[in-house]
Amino acid sequence: MKEDVLTTEAAVIRLREAGMKISRETLRAGLEQRVFPFGDCVRAEKSPVCWIYRRLLEDWIAERFREGGNEC
Repeated sequence: MKEDVLTTEAAVIRLREAGMKISRETLRAGLEQRVFPFGDCVRAEKSPVCWIYRRLLEDWIAERFREGGNEC
């Protein structure tokens, strides 16, 4: 479903809500380098194209953060 895939902006907002300091650029780089296991990113001609999967992102957040608590 469409709402199961987030934009980088929506994912950054969600990660910040969980307590992580992160920018869109850092998220994209982490996805490209396979550091973040909750999405995919490919280099297109003009700019990277990323897909962030909501369930995988939420699982990743739950393993690492207490909502609004820890900061990276």
